[in-house]
Amino acid sequence: MKKVTLFFPTPFPYHRPYHGMPLALLAISRVLARDGYDVRVIARHLFDNPEQEVLEQVKDSVCLGISAMTGFQIKDGLAISRLVRQHYSNVPIVWGGWHPSILPGETASNPDVDIVVRGYGDRTFPEIVRALENGGDVRTIPGVTCRVDGKVVEQPPRALEDLNDLPPVPYHLVDVEKCIWGTEMGQRTISYISSYGCPHRCGFCVEPVVSRRGWQAFNAERVVDEWAYLVKKYNLDSFAVIDSNFFVDKRRAYDIATGLLKRNLKIRWGSANGRVPQLVRFEPEIWEALEKSGCTTILTGSESGSQEALDMIQKDMNVDQIATFTELCTKYHIKVFFSFLVGLPWSNDAAKNQRAVATEYATTLSLIDSLLKISNRHRFMYFMFLPYPGAPLYDKAVSLGLKVPDSLEGWSNYLLQPDDGFNVVTKQKWMTPEQARLTAMLTQYIFGLMDPDTYTTLKERVTPGFKRALFVAAYKIGLAMAMLRWKFKFFRFPVDYWVFTQIYKYGELV
Repeated sequence: MKKVTLFFPTPFPYHRPYHGMPLALLAISRVLARDGYDVRVIARHLFDNPEQEVLEQVKDSVCLGISAMTGFQIKDGLAISRLVRQHYSNVPIVWGGWHPSILPGETASNPDVDIVVRGYGDRTFPEIVRALENGGDVRTIPGVTCRVDGKVVEQPPRALEDLNDLPPVPYHLVDVEKCIWGTEMGQRTISYISSYGCPHRCGFCVEPVVSRRGWQAFNAERVVDEWAYLVKKYNLDSFAVIDSNFFVDKRRAYDIATGLLKRNLKIRWGSANGRVPQLVRFEPEIWEALEKSGCTTILTGSESGSQEALDMIQKDMNVDQIATFTELCTKYHIKVFFSFLVGLPWSNDAAKNQRAVATEYATTLSLIDSLLKISNRHRFMYFMFLPYPGAPLYDKAVSLGLKVPDSLEGWSNYLLQPDDGFNVVTKQKWMTPEQARLTAMLTQYIFGLMDPDTYTTLKERVTPGFKRALFVAAYKIGLAMAMLRWKFKFFRFPVDYWVFTQIYKYGELV
């Protein structure tokens, strides 16, 4: 039996509990597993010594596969690539995932990468494995970028196919218990992907590069069948749906909801990504079905309280629709996770851009205040805008002076997160370090503590007794300070936030 080894790099530059299902690696394993290959999936949260496990498995493997997003996953992935290269230089190393799909030529130019899979690799990667196994030519495979005699060669992209033609995800390849975690939805939550791609054109998003604005999805019956199977096999009570856009086809969303009801599948599900302009047009019967079926949370990119900013990023949305959407979700008892961004590349004039960013802050915080009056249960996440290669706003940002890496390794430090939980590295030129820190402070600390579900969820994870009493007292103090900061919009001298970041960075709770 031929073996394939896959590695999922950690996304965190510091210690954090992680329970994610390596779905990208399981997706590219489905055809291989069906065809009898011995696929070994390795991640840091699945093995005590992942480096040793990789070396043990890769020595007789057809190849090593690594999936990475921009940021720390590249650093961790390169460390494993170099380790394997050092011990088994004859084993081909294949990279895929979001970052290699965005910058395939630059990725393939790295000496520790042999082959790059662009886009979704469910078909491409198995074809690469067979070519390597049988002495075939990977250069003829659609969706492949590789080096030939020191030059980068790129094949045409592979079109998105009907996902219903693919075998099921082989969850048995990993220790599923290590990928189940407690969330607001339930004590045994697992991540799930039901569709690929997104047809929209948001100026900050690289989905159009990866999927070329295509969208393919499992049909409703298959989703319901798979959820019923996974619930029974792994005793699950909830699903976190991590599609790029779950609600593209409202009939499919309705059929999934009604299918769950017909099967009497008593679960909770959420984190499903959807667009405000689309969801506000859903009929009442769809909202009712979503609520009754256990849909508890929806993630949406609201981006900004400034209409000018929404137009700039081609969001194709009006600010007023955000309030309407919030009212609908509140009515049907569905919690919203709002994602906002700040720091767009307005101008090369520093003073003009500073005023524009100040306006972004003012309008968005004002909008959040109005949404909190509708319901205080919703959650708000605020991020510093950092352009990704391939997105329309990336070219504009570069033209205005944004300095970007020129190598795969350089992108490992192109972070969207604080580098140490408090001191934020500003990778773009339109925001000060203080403003960048404020975005993290609002998301992690202010909005995190103000969300009533945070308290309930975390309290249940603390052992009853002294530890729980200490947690309750500390949380109430932190919440009081966070609410005062929000009420008066006073975010200077964030000593309390620094304390919070140390707990966040090293603690096991959040």
